[in-house]
Amino acid sequence: MADMDKYCLFSAPYSFLGDMKEEFQKAIPTKFCEIWDRAALTPDSFLSIWIVNPGQRFVIGLEEFGLFPALSVIITPSTASNHIDKEDCRAKGVAVYTLLDDRQGLNTISASAEFTFLLLLNTLRRPDVVIQEVAAGRWRENEEMLRGQELNGRQVGLVGMGRIGQRLAKWCSAFEAKVSYYDPYVTFPDYPQRPLEQIFSESDIVCICCALTPKTTGMIDKSLLRRLKHNASFINTSRGEVLREEDLVEVLKERHDIKVALDVLSAEVTGNQFKSALIALHKQGRVVISPHIAGATVESQTKAAAIALNLLRHHDSVQIYSA
Repeated sequence: MADMDKYCLFSAPYSFLGDMKEEFQKAIPTKFCEIWDRAALTPDSFLSIWIVNPGQRFVIGLEEFGLFPALSVIITPSTASNHIDKEDCRAKGVAVYTLLDDRQGLNTISASAEFTFLLLLNTLRRPDVVIQEVAAGRWRENEEMLRGQELNGRQVGLVGMGRIGQRLAKWCSAFEAKVSYYDPYVTFPDYPQRPLEQIFSESDIVCICCALTPKTTGMIDKSLLRRLKHNASFINTSRGEVLREEDLVEVLKERHDIKVALDVLSAEVTGNQFKSALIALHKQGRVVISPHIAGATVESQTKAAAIALNLLRHHDSVQIYSA
């Protein structure tokens, strides 16, 4: 078939995109259809470009390439690509783009940093528990349990000083907290850089906000978690694979003083997040887990879609549509 018969599948959430959907159609014929599970996929010989759903519950690889023999480009409106088998993509000659390929556009997105800051404050004041007290018909009967801590004056350790870490450093400093960071790839004179072990042993609050790479996979283990200070807060909004979850479960059994908030679990990429032992601890109130929602705002997902459109327009295989 002629190239003009090929089209783009946009399987990420799109209900809020408005006129941007027309912009996609101008670039290349585009089908909008939210897809979360592999079972929703059907064979298609004309699918050439796939803008995927970062929250999908399967990893794109050889099985999908068999369904879509004309597929040449995958764009994910996210920074991470652990839902895409890059080795399979390389073997098949499929190009993969992420939001990291448009740093200027990416830096306009603050949703994940805002949600990380929200989780940070939640570990100190627990508004989720406080609200349930009123729902249960109690006022201040359990004030001893509900008494929290201030961010002011606390030591915050950031693991990763990229887009999210930099925003957290600025906001925590505005609350008069003391900020230090671990990131071997950048230097920020305004904040002291510390070894990873020191971040864990000296910080009242540790936020994991680094990128998922081969070097950071499994980086946070029990040797670090056991260093956490008494009553420390531990927050992870990076990717679940950065943390050895079985080690966190083990440490939480040993120590009941640590406060934990997670927006990511390692098994979510294959739809097996509820098999994690951390889910039971969440149900017991030992940890707070949110469903990888840090980046889910109308503004951030609209900006991410715009970046995806920009990447689509600039890829060689779609130039004929935007000529």
